[in-house]
Amino acid sequence: MLTLAAIKPVAAMVAGLSSLAIAALLHGTGPDLAEPIMRQVEIPGSATLLVAEHEVTRREWLACVADGACEALTQELPQGAADMPMTGVNHLDVEAYLRWLNAAAGRRYRLPSTEEWHAIAAELPAAPYKKLFDDPRLAWAADYGSMPRVSAVVRPSGAFGTFSNGVADLGGNVWEWTSTCTLKGAETDRCPAYLAEGLHEAAVSIFVRDPASGGCAVGAPPANIGFRLVADE
Repeated sequence: MLTLAAIKPVAAMVAGLSSLAIAALLHGTGPDLAEPIMRQVEIPGSATLLVAEHEVTRREWLACVADGACEALTQELPQGAADMPMTGVNHLDVEAYLRWLNAAAGRRYRLPSTEEWHAIAAELPAAPYKKLFDDPRLAWAADYGSMPRVSAVVRPSGAFGTFSNGVADLGGNVWEWTSTCTLKGAETDRCPAYLAEGLHEAAVSIFVRDPASGGCAVGAPPANIGFRLVADE
């Protein structure tokens, strides 16, 4: 039977924890929940980049929710779902997560550019798509409808394998937001859509959380959309 004397030390400990640490305890992880495992990846013509082994997970997102910095976009997680990629996030959601994480993290995290993403995913086989149009004015839609259907069923992190650089799921069914705006030269706060990278490139409005619902700005919509963190070494 619990006594008041036994409860007091526990209550005092919890009172001294941030909501991030409490969320970590509730979900069975340590207080360094938000710090992802990073892999060193050589970027041709640039410095070595630190790349998260996995996309940001639902478990990590919930820590941001617990601190009041992110929206509760996912409900109670069934067994095993916490370590699945966090999907259904728009670019504004991702920016909120980055602000929260960078406020307390030991390094500054960001999204990769499309150039960086392609260097990270260099081992991803190029899929030969049949061009529907030759007119350069229709280049944005040249591949539309010729891409194979991809299952939208989200699988646990690591389910799609790991490349030799130690980065997992680059060829999975979760497309990843990048920092590359579709409107060249646009200020960050004036960018209407960003490129998402995966089995093919897609331009997606900053407000869209479910691109499969028809909110893809240009080209075939991704099956799911999430994000992966990088950091400069």
